[in-house]
Amino acid sequence: MRILTLVALLWLSGCVSENQGGNFSTEFDQSEAAKTRISLGLTYLKNGNYTQAKMNLDKALSFAPRLADTHYGLAYYYQVVGEAERAREAYETAMSLAPRNADIANSYGAFLCQQGDYEAAKTFFLQAVNSRQYANSAATYENMALCAQSQGQGEDAIEYLNSALKHQPGRAKTLFILTEMYVATEQYELAEQTLRKYEKVARVSPDSLWLAIEIATGKGDILTANGYGDMLLTMYPDSPLTKLYIDRQQKLPQPVIKVKTKPQRVEEPLSVGIGALKASKSDDADMQEPATQNEDETVQTQLAPETAVAQISESTNSGSVAENVDSDTVKYHIVQPKENLYRLSLKYNIKLDTLKAWNNLGNNGDIKIGTKLWLVPPAEQTQ
Repeated sequence: MRILTLVALLWLSGCVSENQGGNFSTEFDQSEAAKTRISLGLTYLKNGNYTQAKMNLDKALSFAPRLADTHYGLAYYYQVVGEAERAREAYETAMSLAPRNADIANSYGAFLCQQGDYEAAKTFFLQAVNSRQYANSAATYENMALCAQSQGQGEDAIEYLNSALKHQPGRAKTLFILTEMYVATEQYELAEQTLRKYEKVARVSPDSLWLAIEIATGKGDILTANGYGDMLLTMYPDSPLTKLYIDRQQKLPQPVIKVKTKPQRVEEPLSVGIGALKASKSDDADMQEPATQNEDETVQTQLAPETAVAQISESTNSGSVAENVDSDTVKYHIVQPKENLYRLSLKYNIKLDTLKAWNNLGNNGDIKIGTKLWLVPPAEQTQ
């Protein structure tokens, strides 16, 4: 019995107690308790349990109302649930309590960018990266780039992405976004160099193969573009980008390739690309003897729709392939945060140059949040 009493006393002495008047015992560490509640609150928020998230964050506030992290956690909560004004107030309080906290400055910058306040966001982003003890400069520069991109500041975005890579050269996400930006601005040589760096640190994906196709096509390298297209078809047959690739190949005018020939039997049909080099025996049996020509003469061969490669050039731009939009399609798109012209051209299957022409955009293709982007020719555009 004495042993049980001793155990009970020891247990009681180790417990954190709070009296009925709301005052905490001298052994209670309010700051640590608040941090525990913040962690619990953010975990509940991540799991979608907003009620428990708010309850724990409010409890943290009662434990440590002067702790910057408490207001930081509440700011993020309000940001997630869409209460922008209360989120701004909580961020301001957190920054006033910890003006040198680079993590809070970075998050506040991201929040301000979502609200469309680019200049204010830029101020807090720079405050974060200029902090001497901040280890996430690459991530912040990437946030700055995405913010600049959403506001139509394409040149700033490219500059920030390159700054991010100076801090973390092998950051895959940054390399991929930078490649997209170079493709969108038709800087194909730089896009190719950046994509090669990306391929060294990341696995091949439908998105990376699509970028490779766009780069090769932009450079006029039909054979390489077709090879990447065959890889996309073989490795990711069910990808939405694969379907987009097939649809585009079937719609675009097929290029005609002139080939030197000699007066001899052709053993297999002429085609271009990795997958197209295989011909079955039945195909061989159906082949006919080509007409004999002089060596200096040429044979014009039309590539099949599934193997031909889209050519983005002046000749194809004058065509009416991607420009033909069905009457029941959406006629315009309102630009959202983190969108760029390149991704929208993929989404709506409209050539980049066509979107620029329809919307009177410059070579950089800069667009801003809230911009009304026309997806139909000027003659079909109505207010």
